[in-house]
Amino acid sequence: MFQEEGNEMAFQPVLDSLRQIFTQILAFIPNFVNGLIILIVGYLISALIRRILRFAFHHIRLALLAERAGITNALGRLGVRVPLPEVIAQIVFFFLLLSFATSAVRLMGLAAVATLLENVLNFIPKAISAALIVIFGSMLAHFLGNTITSVGQSVNITYSRVLGKIIEYTIVAFIIVLAVSTVGIDTTILTTSLTLIVASAGLAIALTFALGARESARHVIAGVYVRQTFQPGQQVQLGEYKGTILTTAGAYTTLEATNEAGTATTISLPNALLLQSAVLGQSETGEAAQDQETP
Repeated sequence: MFQEEGNEMAFQPVLDSLRQIFTQILAFIPNFVNGLIILIVGYLISALIRRILRFAFHHIRLALLAERAGITNALGRLGVRVPLPEVIAQIVFFFLLLSFATSAVRLMGLAAVATLLENVLNFIPKAISAALIVIFGSMLAHFLGNTITSVGQSVNITYSRVLGKIIEYTIVAFIIVLAVSTVGIDTTILTTSLTLIVASAGLAIALTFALGARESARHVIAGVYVRQTFQPGQQVQLGEYKGTILTTAGAYTTLEATNEAGTATTISLPNALLLQSAVLGQSETGEAAQDQETP
């Protein structure tokens, strides 16, 4: 008899544990069903709102407006090939679905999963803000790069396209750092490193431009003395080049010469070279006067 009571006392903890587990399962099933219902209803509502947004965006022609505004091209440069209306609709869909999923998981009693989903849900607005900064910032960078390229081409800078791309990529790099800081990541080291890189590149470009422009500056300064020494209509000879001075502007002097075929053509000679080695001939007016005096 005592042995039977001892056996019952030995199995009692096991029976209590099984009873507790069974009770927890029975208590979890209604919460699980309720959470599953919320998740299904939330999915249906999210899908319905996504369909409504697609319908509205189609009727207001948001895709065309985005293309005209340059947003589509900006997304394409960032590697996003999906149209802007579809991007907005999908973001709203997943945001709503994540909200319903957070409530459903919390109702099921899965607190750790609910906390994780809440953190993701709180991260979405920051990610959207960072994405907007990158999109509109890249549009601004592209515009400024094209402007620098156009201005450089108008003043005959041969590397204007490369300079425009450097400006564009530099601005994009700073914009990306700004977007990353908006998300909440510390960018102090990244900002310092990028500033040093940009400063070094700017110094190299400035030195290159200064050394490359030294020769052009010499010709521009020589042009002042060329205009004092030579007059339009005078004939000059510089080595194999011989012709009549037309104009002196900037770093070059333009001559009108006759080629071997007897066709009149124009050539441009550097002012410094013209000032050092040109041989002055008679002007066309002087030759005409001699022709009139000669019987």
